[in-house]
Amino acid sequence: MLDFAPIALEHKPEFDAFSSRAEGRITEHSFASLYAWAPRFKTELCRKGTFLYLRTQAPHAVFLMPMGEGDLSEALHEMETDAKRMSIPFHMRGLTEEMVRRVEAARPGRYVFAERRDQADYLYVVSDLRDLPGRGYHAKRNFITRFENQYAGRWQYEDITKDNLNDVWAFQDKWCRKNDCASSITLQEESTAIAMLLYNLDALGAFGGLLRVDGAVTAFTVGSMIGLDTLDVNVEKADYEVVGSYPMINRAFVRRRCEGLSYINREEDMGLEGLRRAKLSYRPAEVVLKYDAALREA
Repeated sequence: MLDFAPIALEHKPEFDAFSSRAEGRITEHSFASLYAWAPRFKTELCRKGTFLYLRTQAPHAVFLMPMGEGDLSEALHEMETDAKRMSIPFHMRGLTEEMVRRVEAARPGRYVFAERRDQADYLYVVSDLRDLPGRGYHAKRNFITRFENQYAGRWQYEDITKDNLNDVWAFQDKWCRKNDCASSITLQEESTAIAMLLYNLDALGAFGGLLRVDGAVTAFTVGSMIGLDTLDVNVEKADYEVVGSYPMINRAFVRRRCEGLSYINREEDMGLEGLRRAKLSYRPAEVVLKYDAALREA
């Protein structure tokens, strides 16, 4: 029997030990991301034997790929048994193509897999986002040049610390009022996730940066590590009216905090066309496709 508990800050060391050995630079291996969104998805975890099991409970129970080494067939059986105990269909999400191959090899023909393009992660090479090289990044460089020229001597970048945290949250509150978060459950849930990140930065091993123009925060971002060489961008917000602030905070943060890293995961687009175009415009090295798995009907 799997004895799940709600994900909590004290689980981070154990989670990191498993995720550092797991394949794939995916958001499902980002403790900060799972923790921040736990109020929305009711994320739980369980250590049993050589595996760490994860599942979400909202809007219904869904399992993630277990992390660990050992008999994967037995681990999958454990999860199926847990679903049966709860009298719910067995469902797993967030599987990469390599995970699909492993699951199929462990229990051949038992599952039906379905691609979920809206859950795909966007993976970038650090040097591309740091230097914005070549014709493909011409528009990004133009926006940054425009920002630097328009706000010359008036802007600055800062790491997020306890001393400026309230300024960041004030900007998030302003962004929410401007974008009518009160009428959007999704934006309200996102705001809760941002609060979970901002007010637990040290405990999560997360870090952030902000832009100011004339002393006022106009953009901020927060990231955390996936494994040893990949930064997960957990959140990025900017004032659209300050032209160039999005590419500016993106580049400034990468230059400040990504030295020695290889990749940046800017997470999924949730099926939103505008967000998809924005993520593709940064020329990802890979769009990491994800799949759902369900038991094949007899």
